[in-house]
Amino acid sequence: MLISSLERLARQQFSFLQRRAVVQSSFAKSSSNSNIAEKLPFKVTRTPSGNLAVYVKIRAHGTLVYTVIRHIYGDVDAMKKQLRILCESPVRERLGSLEVHGLHVKKIKRWLVQCG
Repeated sequence: MLISSLERLARQQFSFLQRRAVVQSSFAKSSSNSNIAEKLPFKVTRTPSGNLAVYVKIRAHGTLVYTVIRHIYGDVDAMKKQLRILCESPVRERLGSLEVHGLHVKKIKRWLVQCG
């Protein structure tokens, strides 16, 4: 009985690690886009764990959804214009971050990976 519960716990943790690896590998750093990254006037750095700092913020009991981008350096206005074109939504500048109205996490992460 004790062994089966330990096995079950180990399987749950292993499946979590597999799912995390799949998600992280889809947004992994790519070295082929280094020329594009050098030409951009802004930069979004990764978190200490290596992920892109793009999050969802839900307010007003789920009726307002924002996508938040943090760790932005350089020309924030240029990035705001690019995000407005990419997401076709209003972009609000906050202290140290940008908020895009709506749920655009995957789209923004894909775009940031393509930019380098």
